[in-house]
Amino acid sequence: MYALVDEAVLHRPIGGPEVMHGQVGHLADLAAWPNISIQVIPYSAGGHVGLLGAFVIAEAADMSATAFLENAADGQTIEDTDRVAQIVACFDALRGDALAVAASRDLIMKAEEKWKV
Repeated sequence: MYALVDEAVLHRPIGGPEVMHGQVGHLADLAAWPNISIQVIPYSAGGHVGLLGAFVIAEAADMSATAFLENAADGQTIEDTDRVAQIVACFDALRGDALAVAASRDLIMKAEEKWKV
């Protein structure tokens, strides 16, 4: 599994310090799993396509892919191969802007310490 998160999610206080410490700590734990790659898109990346909204890409064993776009009202499932390819290209571009996996984990662990109560 590959996950990209904006650096803001590590710092925006949602639920108070105890909740943030638990959530960021869980993210740090997941980042240590060998089958999970978490990359942080740093503030230094500036404005990026990921700020337009969250999305998920699911690939099946037959190499077909489906995307889910999240919005404020609901979500939208995309199966059209051309549109899914556009979303995959956005994901790849975001990965290029993101910190490497090890640097991302270090940043996540620093944020966990920040929220320690």
